[in-house]
Amino acid sequence: MGCHTPGCIGEHETGNISHTVIYQERSIVLHGVPAGICPECGDVVLTDETMIIIEDMLRRKARSKKTEHAYEA
Repeated sequence: MGCHTPGCIGEHETGNISHTVIYQERSIVLHGVPAGICPECGDVVLTDETMIIIEDMLRRKARSKKTEHAYEA
């Protein structure tokens, strides 16, 4: 997939990232999140499926005191 950044000609490559989310007034870091990453400018794209999984994880782990979690597909 082509990069969304204006002027960038890079193509997104599949990789894993650490993604920070603010949920219920807390910052939560998810490690190992699959994403499309542009090697030219660093633009990151998450798929709809990944976003659904993240939302589900946040609901399930909302009561946890931990602020860092591994991505669970």
